[in-house]
Amino acid sequence: MTDSEKLDLLLSEVQGVRNETRELYADTQQLHAETQQLHAETQQLHAETQQMPAETQQMRAENQEMRAQIHDLWAETHDMKNDIQEIGQKVNRLGVGQAELKREIYRIDRKISDTYNLALDAWGQGVENRTYLEEGLQKA
Repeated sequence: MTDSEKLDLLLSEVQGVRNETRELYADTQQLHAETQQLHAETQQLHAETQQMPAETQQMRAENQEMRAQIHDLWAETHDMKNDIQEIGQKVNRLGVGQAELKREIYRIDRKISDTYNLALDAWGQGVENRTYLEEGLQKA
């Protein structure tokens, strides 16, 4: 092989190495850009992660508040159940009292009827007596 051929071969190999170097440089630039993007995403995730404890604390506070509200509602419900039971007992007592009043009204009605009948009988007896006396006076 001649020197010229060797030089051409050497130049073509240098040209190939140069092309490979450019490709590697382009690949390196692309990897660097991707790394920068990943770094930015990592920083964003880190910032979000830093906010999580505060959000968790806020959620715990809200949870405690909801538990307190639930407890208050339970207490109110319990009080309402007691009130309903008391009202039920009073209604039952009213029913018993109403039955007693009905019996008493019936007794009073009977007494009024008896008194009316007695007064009617007395009036009738008085009329009969007057008639008898008037007839007796007229005959005498």
